[in-house]
Amino acid sequence: MNRSVPVELAGFTELFRDLEEYVVSLDRVLSRIGAGEDPRILLEYVVEYGLPARLARAREFVGDALEQVIGAEALEEIAEHIEGYRDRK
Repeated sequence: MNRSVPVELAGFTELFRDLEEYVVSLDRVLSRIGAGEDPRILLEYVVEYGLPARLARAREFVGDALEQVIGAEALEEIAEHIEGYRDRK
């Protein structure tokens, strides 16, 4: 399957900018934790920079573009097969 997904340039640029920030910031935070700093700095980063809302916005942007090409049912099928965090209980 070699189909193209049309995306708005401004939205795609914003998505890239956000992803770049997350990669760089998480690398810095995890390096500091590895060097002995309090692991709560990760939570501080996530909360202070609004990562949950920003990631949801990125997912919506990508999902909307994919849905135009593969359809809502195929997108839902992808979403149903994710590997996410699970409680260790």
